[in-house]
Amino acid sequence: MLEEYRRQYAEFNSTWMREYYLFLSGQKPDLEIAPIYDRYGDLFTRDSINSLKRSLDETPEHFEAERKAIKHLLIFAVEQYLENSAKNLTEAISEYESAATIDWAGQEMTFQDSAVAVRTQKDRRSRRSIYEKRAEIIADSNDLRAERVTKLHETARSLGHANYTALYEELRGLDYNGLAEQAGTILSRTETVYMSRLAEALRRELGLAIEEADRSDALYFLQLNSYDNHFPAQDLMRVYRETMAGLGINIEEQKNILIDSEPRPRKTARAFCMPILVPEEVKLVIRPMGGQSDYQAFLHESGHAQHYGGAAEGLQAEFKYTGDYALSESYAFLFNHLISDSAWLAQMLKFGDSSNFIRAEMLARLSSIRRYVAKLKYECELHTAEDLPRAAQLYSELQTAATRFKYEQTEFLYDLDDAFYSANYVRAWAFEVMLREYLKTKFGAAWWRSRRAGALLREMWETGDRYTADDIAAHIGVGPISFDLLIDEFNQALK
Repeated sequence: MLEEYRRQYAEFNSTWMREYYLFLSGQKPDLEIAPIYDRYGDLFTRDSINSLKRSLDETPEHFEAERKAIKHLLIFAVEQYLENSAKNLTEAISEYESAATIDWAGQEMTFQDSAVAVRTQKDRRSRRSIYEKRAEIIADSNDLRAERVTKLHETARSLGHANYTALYEELRGLDYNGLAEQAGTILSRTETVYMSRLAEALRRELGLAIEEADRSDALYFLQLNSYDNHFPAQDLMRVYRETMAGLGINIEEQKNILIDSEPRPRKTARAFCMPILVPEEVKLVIRPMGGQSDYQAFLHESGHAQHYGGAAEGLQAEFKYTGDYALSESYAFLFNHLISDSAWLAQMLKFGDSSNFIRAEMLARLSSIRRYVAKLKYECELHTAEDLPRAAQLYSELQTAATRFKYEQTEFLYDLDDAFYSANYVRAWAFEVMLREYLKTKFGAAWWRSRRAGALLREMWETGDRYTADDIAAHIGVGPISFDLLIDEFNQALK
């Protein structure tokens, strides 16, 4: 039973990811996932879930690898059972946003283009106007989003759990409320330095006091557009190639990692990696906007691509597509955080006096992390209390308090990823610093110039999604994962 299940599981993931790749990359106008769920529906029925649970119960404890494999399949079955229940709403939301346009300054702009425009529009009045028109589109789809979240909550309870939070805590073996409380120390222990540096930067860059700044200002401010001349678009691929070469990785020989940088109108503004067939076909997708944000986004997604593209072909399918996403995010952050390494900037981009940029980048990164800590706390409340009107208010309050940029309630469901993905980011930020310091200790400060460091990373990547971030941290001797090193890094950089 398990072998046939694995075969169809691999086919489903490949088909599902290809559909998402074509839609998000702007090559398809509509997201058509319902037919895929119908075709492979037997993989995530209640019977399939119960059968996998029985297989797990019947597998002896000392068969550790097999038990881990079945747990991965069970995670997949439950998560897709939830998504299957809401697939029509997922499609409807995607179709609405894909077709939505904004009329601004006599031009028609796609919803995806508007995200780029807000981040790059220097004039505040224009920026806010675009943002408000985006918000209107989001508000018009909130009924669909609310219906979808409600459906996910109902489905979680139908599986015998008190709520969506309880289901995921059992499924993933994580205490999300406990994690949110631990991560909350990032807010308290960086509050003084964050407030001080943010006030200075907002006054200097935008001529604003903290109490005047809103979400549209944050999107522009955190883009660090004033430094974009140091990050020319034509050098991006060279920098990527040379960075990987320093680790002993020849990207020209990696025929399995395919880069899609075509600037299609309906291509999502958010860079992404889609491991369609691990490790044989991995798509690395970016929508070029220019500047340091392109570099960060591309390097981040390259970390995902190297992870999935470097997985051993002989891995069982469940160790290729389902695992602890915090692990892959850690590899991704490891590369996109090269942008704050002065030696890397000097060597790769001849950016000599980069101290002001690094300080600005660290402030922007801290703002993003504080935002995600607030998201995690919000998601715990949303998915436990299931009170959507209260959730909208809570979202605004928590985001405003954490980032100091005023957030409205409109995006309370738009700014939401399934399956507590915010927890993956928060854990990954903590582990990435620990992994980076380990590489520096073992291979030198410029670890990215060490072939031995590259060999170690490739050894990790070969295991795909078999292990969790906590497993790898323990394996290299830096665990357990904590937030102390991350907090210290920000306080030191921004003091």
